[in-house]
Amino acid sequence: MNKVKDRIRIFNSFEEAKKSEIQNIINQSPIDRLRQTVELILRVHQVSREDLKNRTATGKIRIITSG
Repeated sequence: MNKVKDRIRIFNSFEEAKKSEIQNIINQSPIDRLRQTVELILRVHQVSREDLKNRTATGKIRIITSG
């Protein structure tokens, strides 16, 4: 586990905290950012990787509109 993630940092301003957050994102590899995005999408839609493996492809695209 990355020891830096186990630390609590106290910033002097919100701007300093935002700059640090942006720098952390920049330092991440593109693959890690994609993995985090996929995990977020799965959590939002309450779908597990196992659910995706068990799905059958329909060959159709479903468009959902709101309102």
